[in-house]
Amino acid sequence: MNLKDEVGLGAIYIGTLIGAGFASGQEIISFFTVYGKYGFLGILTATFFFFVLGYIILKQAIRQKSQCARDILLPLAGEKLTLLFDLMTDIFCLAGYYIMLSGCGAVLNESLSLNYTYAVIIFSIVIVWCLNKEMSGLAELNKILVAIILIITAAIGFFCFKDWQGISYNIDMPFAKRGWLVSSVTYVSYNITLALVVLSSLGSYTDKESAALGAAAIGAFGIMSMGTLMWFITWANFQLLSGVQIPLLWVARQHGNFLYLSSITALLAAMFTTALGLGFSFAKSISKRLGIRYKSALNFLFIGIPLTKYSFAGLIKQIYPFFGKAGIFFTILLVIRRFLSPKNRII
Repeated sequence: MNLKDEVGLGAIYIGTLIGAGFASGQEIISFFTVYGKYGFLGILTATFFFFVLGYIILKQAIRQKSQCARDILLPLAGEKLTLLFDLMTDIFCLAGYYIMLSGCGAVLNESLSLNYTYAVIIFSIVIVWCLNKEMSGLAELNKILVAIILIITAAIGFFCFKDWQGISYNIDMPFAKRGWLVSSVTYVSYNITLALVVLSSLGSYTDKESAALGAAAIGAFGIMSMGTLMWFITWANFQLLSGVQIPLLWVARQHGNFLYLSSITALLAAMFTTALGLGFSFAKSISKRLGIRYKSALNFLFIGIPLTKYSFAGLIKQIYPFFGKAGIFFTILLVIRRFLSPKNRII
């Protein structure tokens, strides 16, 4: 049984979602680890929603041979709302792309004392060079990078488990019982916009509509595996991580320089995969909107590099919450489209 299409699309799905916040441990702590053991239930819940929504988006993308978010949104939201979303998703792609570039520069500057500006410029050139290979190159790179991230994170998790003495931190149990489900759903809604803009540009990756199911399953399983590992790593070290900016790097450092350098590689790879997905989606959208060649549209990715001078944390705080709210609205549209509109059901 040939699963090349499913694996390729699934790898892109995973690579898109495990960006800086996820791979560093910050997102996992905020949305899951703070709920202790209940955080694991939150990860399972998020996995389910990522599977369902990823399947719906991919199914529609392949069916319509979509090249950008507009192709998916038009039948869901109508012309006026689609125009608004279209502009928003282009801005989101570009902003997210620069956030990832800024993150790469910040990690290399703080961990290896490399010049921040030079690091950003080099990464941007490498990303555009990789994107010249279009979808096939995007899929192959994601397969490799996602595998590297998973292996390194699993190694860190192994050492944490080896040293762990079964002691968990004290939390307010009523608080944990009450909040984990809402937090999980919020996490999905904050990330579904990211999934939409990338997955909707992959409609011509394959002619096989059935690949959507396998790709969504692979993507959701990968996200669950990474999420569970990060949850355990941050849960086992929770009391020591107060005020730590990049939990994954801090934990890895406790187990030697080799694992620390490996964790830097994993974090850079995570940001790189997300930047690839966002850069690809933006270039595809601009290419279609302006009627220019895809490779010419890639040059637009260089325009906003000066934006990376703003702090990595500052960019995230300003941009992500806004698009998280847009994700909630889009999720509601998907649910209405799927279950309450029999004439135009996606599945």
